[in-house]
Amino acid sequence: MPLPRLILASTSPQRRRLLTNAGYRFDVVAPRDSAECGVCSTGGPASLVADLAQRKAADVADQLASRDPSEPSSRLLIACDTVAECAGAILGKPEDEDHARRMLEQLRGAMHRVYSGLCLWHYDKEKSDEDKSSRPPETRITVTELQMDDITDDQLDEYLASELWRGKAGAFGYQDRVGWLHISQGSESNVIGLPMELLGEMLSERGYSPDSTCGG
Repeated sequence: MPLPRLILASTSPQRRRLLTNAGYRFDVVAPRDSAECGVCSTGGPASLVADLAQRKAADVADQLASRDPSEPSSRLLIACDTVAECAGAILGKPEDEDHARRMLEQLRGAMHRVYSGLCLWHYDKEKSDEDKSSRPPETRITVTELQMDDITDDQLDEYLASELWRGKAGAFGYQDRVGWLHISQGSESNVIGLPMELLGEMLSERGYSPDSTCGG
């Protein structure tokens, strides 16, 4: 029996590139914006990213349930959410340039952490709701610790003008300015948006490898 086809529940080009470069074959189904609505951070960054990753997976599962019944029913959903945390403050995606500036001013010269929640959900629309409840999604957390250089105001302004901060946790992408961030502990791919070491471990436990993902 072939393994269920992988589905990446994300619109992130960085996540798609990381998964493609690792050799996995997959489809993409974007979670709806409503999947992230109403989520608070009272449980801290680890709880927040775990909750959001599960919500994204659940939203994509709901979309798949309403699709053409002739499509293969069994899928393994991959959902991830990432935030930065600095001095106890959780830094998600900036709302606008002023918000991005405040985040970057907080990060420059400071040690901070990037948290990711990674959720794998084996979805099978032929199973009953009762069957599905007995196979809950699995979510794990990974953390990378890093420090940003004490960048100048001119460097900050130039980065903001590039608009590369849009859609990125903490208003900054590790891949955007090589040399500004220095990882002291943890995964580089986690900072980019998808912790590939953890994902590879979780997929391997389910029998997946890059050359096995053409099934489904």
